[in-house]
Amino acid sequence: MNILEIIQILSVLFGTLIAAPLVVSKKAKKRLVGLCAVIAGSFLAIIVQFYLGLYYFVFANFFWLINACNGIKKINRSKNKNIKI
Repeated sequence: MNILEIIQILSVLFGTLIAAPLVVSKKAKKRLVGLCAVIAGSFLAIIVQFYLGLYYFVFANFFWLINACNGIKKINRSKNKNIKI
């Protein structure tokens, strides 16, 4: 087993198995952890796909990475609104 296979397994672990149940949670803290797992999984998948020359998939994972960052930004904004009120 080489490092590329380990990175691939970690990308599936973080991007799917850990992230999926947490992203749909009602609690903001769990959603935040889930979105961070999506970011980690997407980043690891980008490394593998870039190495293998699968450039279209790199753009697809970059899309998920940007959406997860946008979700984290929205959670932080809603927390700041609740603190001010």
